[in-house]
Amino acid sequence: MAVVTLLSDFIDGTSMALAEDTDAADLNAFMTANQGRLWASVQQRRRQRRQTVVRRGPGTVYFAADATGAATVERYLSSETGSVEEAAAMQAMQAAGVEIAPHVGADRERDALLNGQLRGLTDQAKAEGFG
Repeated sequence: MAVVTLLSDFIDGTSMALAEDTDAADLNAFMTANQGRLWASVQQRRRQRRQTVVRRGPGTVYFAADATGAATVERYLSSETGSVEEAAAMQAMQAAGVEIAPHVGADRERDALLNGQLRGLTDQAKAEGFG
């Protein structure tokens, strides 16, 4: 069974990762069917603990198709940021076929994406379709 994990960093310096089993075939199928559910769970747990629910930026979603991939995600998340172990864990995730994508959860983050208010866009990203 596949496992999807959402990792979010918050403005108070804390992080939270939630994982759940899924029957979805891939990350796109999970996000289409369960949009926002993991993020809502993160918000609820943080409110219960009286922690801030404001993120530093978008979170990250990891989709592992099997137990081997899920183990590589756990190893990556438990490693020290910037360490050799973290780099090795990232390579292991990639080798295991773990899908990784940004997760935009807050209204203002979605607005920035939908309204094109992002900073540092490349010319390609700014391009518009043919009229």
